[in-house]
Amino acid sequence: MGLVAPGDWIDFFRHIGETYNGVVAPEFDNRDLKTHIIGRMMKANKDYDVHFVHDYKPPEVGEWDDEDTKVPEGLTPYYLRWNTGPRWMAGSVMSRPFCTTANSGGRFAISSLESSKDYGKTILDRYMTFPKTDHCFVVMEGVLIVKMKGGEEHNVHDGETAVLPANHGFALGFGSKYVRVNSFASGDGIEAIIHRAGEPYEGIIIPDSPPTLDATKWESVCKDLGVILE
Repeated sequence: MGLVAPGDWIDFFRHIGETYNGVVAPEFDNRDLKTHIIGRMMKANKDYDVHFVHDYKPPEVGEWDDEDTKVPEGLTPYYLRWNTGPRWMAGSVMSRPFCTTANSGGRFAISSLESSKDYGKTILDRYMTFPKTDHCFVVMEGVLIVKMKGGEEHNVHDGETAVLPANHGFALGFGSKYVRVNSFASGDGIEAIIHRAGEPYEGIIIPDSPPTLDATKWESVCKDLGVILE
């Protein structure tokens, strides 16, 4: 799964691609790729903000260490080992950040959101409007309930994706015993509220009984981030 921002790189692939009406792919395409595609590749730098690194040297393979379990403070390359790193609980919603806006110069944030229908209503049941932040929710396990301001409600299942543009009010619910959602935001999004309004959590999995959340603190953090609550 890969996200590209800004989207010029996507247009680059559209530029070099060809329409194909077959079932899967032309298995016996014996054309010389260099001759066929090099002319299109030349436009990459100029028109599509694609810059090739011809002398790239990959890092040496090494042993795990403590640094592989931390998200750094600022703009620096890092590797985060699976199922490690910081965790926050805001009431009955957990966030595991993979990348925060502090790591991307304010451009985006990626986090895993986890909860359960057994907890009942969560703080995310209130309608939220992010004036400048788009959200993309990819459901990895369970059922995410997306409630759009205005009455529409959608159950998003494993492998399905919901994209919510900025300035559209929405609320979230959790429709199965365990729900895990990868959240991608184009700025400070839901994960930022959870981190600021919630508390660090030492456990690896979501608990049977979630901690109590100070709703006043949640409202204060939303106000600071410019998020409209209803």
